Amino acid sequence: MATKINPRKTAGRLVLDTFKEHRAFSEKTAQPAEICKDLPLSSNVIAYTITNMMADNILIRTEDNRFYYSEENWNKFQTKFNRVYWVIIGIPVVVFIVLYAIQALGLLKFLD
Repeated sequence: MATKINPRKTAGRLVLDTFKEHRAFSEKTAQPAEICKDLPLSSNVIAYTITNMMADNILIRTEDNRFYYSEENWNKFQTKFNRVYWVIIGIPVVVFIVLYAIQALGLLKFLD
């Protein structure tokens, strides 16, 4: 049964979902990259996406050039990504609170 492609899905999500649908979860069940050929992506985008996922060991290449998805490595990547995201959001918030507290104490006159 063919599934509808969600136009909002990223290239990474499309590629990962394809490997999941083909149950490529181990070296024994690994699949060739050609399973992505029917995705609405150019072959360059597919190759770039697979290469990026290999860099983080989300997709792992076997000796015979097949690939499988590592849920464990995906979870590690998400944790790392979320940590960076919260640092990027958190630093400006902390700076704002500190400056506001300094102003409230009357130590900074230029913010008045």
